[in-house]
This record gives sequence, structure tokens and C-alpha cells, in this order.
Amino acid sequence: MELKYPLALYICAGVAALFVIAAFITIRIRRKYKGGKKAFLPEYLKKLSMYKTRVVWYTILKYVLIILIITSILLAGFLMSRPYKTESKELANYNRDILLCMDISTTCDNLNAVLIDKLEDMVRELNGEKFGIVIFNTSPVLLVPLTNDYTYVIEILEKIKEALEMRIDYYNGKIIFSDKLYELDAFISNGTLIDAETRGSSLIGDGLAAASLDFYDIEENPDRTRCIIFSTDNDLYGEPYITLPEAGDMCSARNILVYGIGTEEMRDIDRKEMKETVEGTGGQFFYGEDPKVVEGIVGEIRKSLATIDETQYEIVETELPETPFMILLFSISMMLLLAFILKV
Repeated sequence: MELKYPLALYICAGVAALFVIAAFITIRIRRKYKGGKKAFLPEYLKKLSMYKTRVVWYTILKYVLIILIITSILLAGFLMSRPYKTESKELANYNRDILLCMDISTTCDNLNAVLIDKLEDMVRELNGEKFGIVIFNTSPVLLVPLTNDYTYVIEILEKIKEALEMRIDYYNGKIIFSDKLYELDAFISNGTLIDAETRGSSLIGDGLAAASLDFYDIEENPDRTRCIIFSTDNDLYGEPYITLPEAGDMCSARNILVYGIGTEEMRDIDRKEMKETVEGTGGQFFYGEDPKVVEGIVGEIRKSLATIDETQYEIVETELPETPFMILLFSISMMLLLAFILKV
């Protein structure tokens, strides 16, 4: 603990010392008083045990009151000197931007539903990092811009997961079409099928390229760590503006790491292309839809992200007035009580 203005404490300590000296001198003068009896008091009263007890208690309470006054003066000085402590706070976890980029075509529904379920725990553990969500099919849609409002991020993830699970149940014949299914399907489809009739669907490279462009402050903050969690089956059905390898090059040029997660049913050629693209950015490639496998994948991503940044620190000052203020408040309360009892 340190003091910002120690002079205030020294001044109050001096006042307390003067008070002690004044009290001591006053007591000495009263003891040396030679002018006769101060008040008439029959001798027999002095011999009563009740009188003796009250005199003892009066003397004790008088000294307690003096101690409380001195304590209050010192505490007041201590508070005026503004006690504080300094701490070194780690900032590495604040220096990352994470973007979830999901192929929202139906062939990826199982993977995405499990992935979101496991990512929610990861989002809850974030502490200052920015997190965003991009979905794509024919066209990419920025569903959640990079933000540290984790409550909102989890709310959107829950809504996407509910839409995916209902869509899976519908295609498996477990539920019938309903207004709620229509609403939720629209939530994850609107904007992602623009020009699908002419351009096709699952335009993988366009989705990843768009995600790389959603890191809006690369020039202003070039030292931040940026990464994309990229889920797809890499099964192209159309003519993209940008191929997957070209999108990977865009990420590399912008120092964006890509963690790719593919489906279990990926064709070997698609898996090979995605693996090469992802690892070319400095990231890692995984595949699998089993909940335990995906949980392990998210764990690996979490560990990788935790070791990316060099540790940075800042010095934080925290003032500590609470304890001395509570003691001062108690001391003043006791002083008032004793003053009432002693009638001073």
C-alpha cells in the first residue's frame, strides 16, 4: 500500500500529538490542584462501592474517548493522503479479434450446430477480445460485427443453433414445417442466397474473403492478433469471385490466422485444398462432427489463441478508502456515544 499525499497524514499526526500533549498537561494540572475541595461531597459517599465503580468507569471511558479522538484524527489524515495499491495487469487477452465464419448451407448444419454449442463456452471465457460472426452461402452476411458484447454474441449463437437444429429435425422428418421454422430459417438464410439462381451456392472462397475484410482496423492497429474460425465442407456449387486459395492468400497478406473445421463427409480433394489453404495462413485444420471431437477442436483453438500474443502489462492504481473510512465512521459513532454518557 502507498500514499499519494503523505503530507496530509503527517499534518494530522502532528495535530494528534498536540492533542495528546494538551490532554496530558490538563491531567497533570488537575492532579496538582491545591485550592481545596472542588465540590462538597460527604466522605461516606467516597467509600461506597457504587461511587468507586463509577469513578473507575468514568476514568476508563475518558481515556477511551481520548484514544478515539486521536484515532479519528489519524484516520482522517490517512484518508486525505489517499491510500492506494498498484497492480500489474496482463493485457494479452485484450489484443485479439476472433471471427466465426460459417458455411450456412444445409450440408454443414450438423457441424455448425455442434460447433456453436462448444463455442459458447469459449465466448463466455473471453475477457476484452472482440468476437464477430459471418455466415455465407452464395453471398456472405456479417451477422455480428466485431464486438465485446458477449451477451449479444451468445444470444445470436443460440438463435443460429436453434435454427440449425430445427432445420435438421425438419429434413429428418422429426417435425413439420411451421411459422417458427420459417422465421428461424429466414434468420440464417436472408442475404446469403442473393443471385443463387445464376451464381450457384456454397461459394467458399467468397465467404472466407469477405470475413477477412471484416477486420476493419488492420491499418490502425496492425499489432492485434486476428483469426477466423472457418467451418465448411468446401463443396463448391457455382462460380465464386474468389477461390479458396486466393482467399487464403488475402488472409495471409492481412496477417489473419485461419482455423478451419471441415465436415466428416468431405471429399479428399476438398479436404486437401482446405487444409493447404488454412495451414498456409499459419492456422490449423481439423475435421469432424462428433461433439467430443468438436469439443477437442475448440479446446485446441483456445490453447492456440492463448499462446499467440506476447504478454503485455499495464500498471493499474486502485484506491483503498473503504476500510479506513468504515473504521473512522465507527470511531466517530463511539465518540458521540461516549460524549453522551460522560456528558461532555
